[in-house]
Amino acid sequence: MFDSVFAFNDFVDNEIKKLSSENKIRWVSTEENTSRQLQSGTDWYGMPTPKNIQELDNHSSFLGMKLVQKIQPKIKDKLSKYLEYLDDSVIPKPKIAYNNRGLGVFSFERAAMGMFEIFPVNTSTSLNTSVSQMNIELDNKQVQTSVKSVYAYFKDNQITYLSLQLYIMAGANAGVKGNDLLYVGLACAELVEFMELRGVSVEVNVMLGTAFNNQVTMGCVRVKRFQDQLDKNQLLLMSSDPRYFRFRGFKALVAMSNYFCLTIPSGLGSISTNMGNAFVKAIQPKGFVFEQSYSMDSAVKKVSTIISNYKKQLPKNE
Repeated sequence: MFDSVFAFNDFVDNEIKKLSSENKIRWVSTEENTSRQLQSGTDWYGMPTPKNIQELDNHSSFLGMKLVQKIQPKIKDKLSKYLEYLDDSVIPKPKIAYNNRGLGVFSFERAAMGMFEIFPVNTSTSLNTSVSQMNIELDNKQVQTSVKSVYAYFKDNQITYLSLQLYIMAGANAGVKGNDLLYVGLACAELVEFMELRGVSVEVNVMLGTAFNNQVTMGCVRVKRFQDQLDKNQLLLMSSDPRYFRFRGFKALVAMSNYFCLTIPSGLGSISTNMGNAFVKAIQPKGFVFEQSYSMDSAVKKVSTIISNYKKQLPKNE
């Protein structure tokens, strides 16, 4: 388990220097094959085709935001019919209420609705009368509000701390086009926004792994802690970027296999069915998994399934 993308990249870069002779042959072969593909103008790494290996190895920012701008509205539209139902009957947004007992957060906007100015006047003594007259002449006013309930709080808020751990199985087998990797990352981003608007803190982890010779090597990288805002660049880079997965991701597979004293085969293994689910079940049985989704429909369906299944895990009084 790696606490950040940076920690994971550091591990990979250090371990790749310590490869066994067999794994070193595999990695050199991978680099040579990558060079040949780049020269052929392949779309396997997304478009446009990267210029060289150095560009892939230094790739640290998701570059497909123009494509995201086209795909994300379509995913939002597809999700809308599910989310409208789920908003009403599964996990509604907490409702804001107000009180005058100082409980919650002071709302200046609410207080401003009934705000007015007055001159405090006290005529009980000649001195107080003089002070009051002076305040009037100096325009020393007091600002008050006729609205008394000015402290905002969430009505019927959950007593327990609601949280959700998400795990995304990154990458794809060889036959999947580069841009088709985008759907799972974008769908996950929509899910995070939906849940956190409803008071559910979300942690996001990305899994990179491969299976060969009846063995699985897997790395799990945290890209969002519960208390953090979602960094969409890191999420899409790790989960959906063919430039990253099909070079640095491959580099990681070789490095992790070497770390566990395994010799990775020439094809670098494959992603087997439910590999992510099996891994998460072993380390965090209550976690929810985005297995690979290479179409908009499958990604949207996975979002609605996760939300519905999450609700079933909540205590009955939630």
